[in-house]
Amino acid sequence: MRAIIYERTGSPEVLCATDISTPIPTPDEVLVQVLAIAVDYVQLHLRRGGSGRVGSHSEPVYGMGHPPWIPGGTACVEVVEVGKNVRGISTGERHLIGGLRPGSYVEFGVVPAPSLVNGTPDSPGPTAYPESLSPVEAAAFNYAPVAYHTLRIAAGLQPDEIVLIHAAAGGTGVLAIQLAKQLGATVIGVVSNNSKIDAVRALGADHVINGQVTNLSAEVAQFTNGSGVDVVWDPVGGDIFTTSPELMAEGGRLVSLGSNSFTGSAQVDFFPFWTKNIRLIGWGGRSNTEAHAKNIMRTLHKLVAQGKLAPVVSKTYGLENAAVAHAAVESRNPIGKVVLVP
Repeated sequence: MRAIIYERTGSPEVLCATDISTPIPTPDEVLVQVLAIAVDYVQLHLRRGGSGRVGSHSEPVYGMGHPPWIPGGTACVEVVEVGKNVRGISTGERHLIGGLRPGSYVEFGVVPAPSLVNGTPDSPGPTAYPESLSPVEAAAFNYAPVAYHTLRIAAGLQPDEIVLIHAAAGGTGVLAIQLAKQLGATVIGVVSNNSKIDAVRALGADHVINGQVTNLSAEVAQFTNGSGVDVVWDPVGGDIFTTSPELMAEGGRLVSLGSNSFTGSAQVDFFPFWTKNIRLIGWGGRSNTEAHAKNIMRTLHKLVAQGKLAPVVSKTYGLENAAVAHAAVESRNPIGKVVLVP
């Protein structure tokens, strides 16, 4: 089968297509065909030589073993073979899942059977996705639980509050905008260039700011009548994280869910946290699993069925063009999620 590998870290060009053996499932595993793969920043971090946590080159790569490496990430898959001990899973079923062996950038992979849980329409499982979505759309939808959990559960976003969403045109940001509006919040979206403004506004953002050319603090102060925002949603980190407290209202919440700036850990000045009673909320670890709780998945599936939530796919690339896809994501030009299709 075809697979994407890299034997050294670096720029997107280190990714190359090759032929490897199709994996064979053990009696407790299933063989799946990969239909679509979401390109996410964690894989870019790892490919560049970062830790996969904050993208810092000063931290060692962990948990990857020896090269060659195959990128991972979430994929929409279809079951094509089940191990002899597997019960309750049939060929033809489709799931959203990470943790494929030997990786996600492949034509076929194997997964432990217990990790595949579609549930029922009334109680969708953690690997289920709305039936109305194509495999490509499903790969982009997988980030909806992250957006919902960080906004509603971690940050506690309430109706009539103001939330500032960084990377608002990103694959998760476009979902966060839609969900924040469904929660009754006022949304300020921050983008990296003017070409994204109309698209982000069309998704429901009440105010959109090009953070590269605009005085963000002054814009936020004007839009909030000087009070600042109640929640800052930050998947970017670096300087964005450092300067976020000056944008925030008394008692605001800053939820940090990544460092897609590739700048590593930011320096924290706690003075504004003290003077404004700001809460800093980290997100990850166990929260990644909790984001797929049944009540959250039920809510998300319902919103998709009602036409109130839709993943945004910027562009699809064939598997062998993985390097081009990575370069596109690093350019920060796409609106929505970039997806690979084997």
